Amino acid sequence: MSAVVELDRDNIVDIDLGNADFKANAHKHMADWARRRPFYVLGKGPPQVIVGRYADVQRVFSDTETFHSEMPKGPGWEQFHKFMEAQFVTQMDGAQHARVRRLLMPAFSSRRVAQLQESITKIIDRLLDRGERSGPNFDVMKDLGAHLVVDALLEAMIEMDPRRKAIFVAFHDALPATTYTKPGEPFPENCRVAMQAVMDEIKVIIEERRVKPHSDFISDLVNARDAGDKLSDRELYDQIFGLAGGSLSATSRAAGGSLYLLYTHDDQRQQLVDNPTLIPDAIEECLRLGSNGYFTFPRVATRDIEVGGTAIHKGMVVRPSPLAPNYDPDVFPDPLRFDIHRKPKRILSFGSGPHHCIGNILGRAAITTAIQRLLARFPKSHLADPNFKPVYGGAVGELRLQSLPIKLY
Repeated sequence: MSAVVELDRDNIVDIDLGNADFKANAHKHMADWARRRPFYVLGKGPPQVIVGRYADVQRVFSDTETFHSEMPKGPGWEQFHKFMEAQFVTQMDGAQHARVRRLLMPAFSSRRVAQLQESITKIIDRLLDRGERSGPNFDVMKDLGAHLVVDALLEAMIEMDPRRKAIFVAFHDALPATTYTKPGEPFPENCRVAMQAVMDEIKVIIEERRVKPHSDFISDLVNARDAGDKLSDRELYDQIFGLAGGSLSATSRAAGGSLYLLYTHDDQRQQLVDNPTLIPDAIEECLRLGSNGYFTFPRVATRDIEVGGTAIHKGMVVRPSPLAPNYDPDVFPDPLRFDIHRKPKRILSFGSGPHHCIGNILGRAAITTAIQRLLARFPKSHLADPNFKPVYGGAVGELRLQSLPIKLY
């Protein structure tokens, strides 16, 4: 509590970072954060420092010695452990992080993504076939975007059957509740049950690949070696767990943001229909303004320091936003304007520095393919309700679009 006493009271903002009202207005908050120095939020648990300006966020992302990704454990810190007892690569520091990341890299290389491209395209086409049969009403989020995790990514990467997919879907849906856990309270029982079911299934999948290797992501991890080193069983479990439960779901959330922007800007969507070669650059602009969330994994300060004119005390939770910097007018002029011709460079939607998202190539490929196939098949598709208002769910920090009803023709 001593740190709380020393805070600049004029720089404390009274805000609930996870409620529905905040998420409904998240992009307005991002525009504000992008222009102001880091500020304090006092809620349940330890004080948090919110960092939103481009230069300030880059500093936090890059200085891993001062801003550790491995959070303290124990009572009071539950909300910052989205994966509960599992330790994903994004929650590691130093030599351990560098080693595990190096072993994971081949599974996310451009070569591996290219090998997955055909499978991803077939799965997306299958989802669109289903929509065409039941059309013209189609919920482009529920019927396409939300499936990019379990169908287009996990099925293509791990070759899941329906029973196995159901286990991972249940886990994916339950996990956000961990970030709403109150200090000192246990994680929700449904999260623990879902976690155990996935962990048990992951063990079976790993043993299957050891007996009979496939040309897939799990086999890549089982066989990952570097100068005689390899992932331990626990490291294998945790990395697959983190990817299946949290990291890959960022692709679904980013797809939702991209689709919402395109379907609320008819003139720019029509340009993509007329000239599909514009789509890759348009996706970057979509990711700038509408990426998957306003927080990435939290950090904890290892020493007293000042960032952007704000004092950060040792032991404080620091929340760099990967979305707010994309609204910084010093980096992106007229930042609130959506422009598929902008070709933004150095967006921070996937982070930067040592913890830059390892799956960003795969995520971009899945989103690009989904939008390419959707617009090619249904060039006349449009919002079912011109006055549609988005509703967001997901974990604290996530913008998981719940629905986006369109007419396919």
